[in-house]
Amino acid sequence: MNKSSIAIVALLALIGGFSISWVISSNKPIELEAGLWFGEQARALPEFELVDHSGQVLNRTSLTGKWSLMFFGYTHCPDICPASLQTMSDMVQAIEDPDVAAALRVYFISVDPDRDNAEVLASYVTYFNPDFTGATAIMEKLKPLTRSLGIAHDIRNKIEGNPGYDVDHSSAIVLINPNAEFAGLFGAPHDALAMARDLTRIVEYN
Repeated sequence: MNKSSIAIVALLALIGGFSISWVISSNKPIELEAGLWFGEQARALPEFELVDHSGQVLNRTSLTGKWSLMFFGYTHCPDICPASLQTMSDMVQAIEDPDVAAALRVYFISVDPDRDNAEVLASYVTYFNPDFTGATAIMEKLKPLTRSLGIAHDIRNKIEGNPGYDVDHSSAIVLINPNAEFAGLFGAPHDALAMARDLTRIVEYN
């Protein structure tokens, strides 16, 4: 599958939620229930630099050595963000193999840096799971990462002096492999148990 095909598949997943069985190249078949797995077609992430809720730099090198799940949203989100964080917390708890669970890291990346500083992110993200990490950066530093992953986000109705604006954003959960490559995604609505089974297959197979 060429890069343009992957981009189309990713876009479809980001636009609407679905569950799909995905079989990659014949020498590495993995059937998934809840997501898309790019296998050997995984794409290297660009260089980027965010800051996590502990004040530490989060960049491409930070993602090496572990499997990472990323969800992009904002703390004032009324629905999909808290629901997705809760689903990912449930997913981690549903993974039966402790080695698989230990191989995963979960990140909530805010696309609303004006309101979501480190203190806000720390309180918000750890409410769902103390092991989750929140991170953000100014838009100029966010965009290299979001563009490379096909994550759309747009701030609406922002008026100076009025903090009550909205942020549109993609609802997919992105999977990054231990080589810091865009390796797959899970479209909404998210299913914690199906994702737990899928990630177990992926981590154990690789």
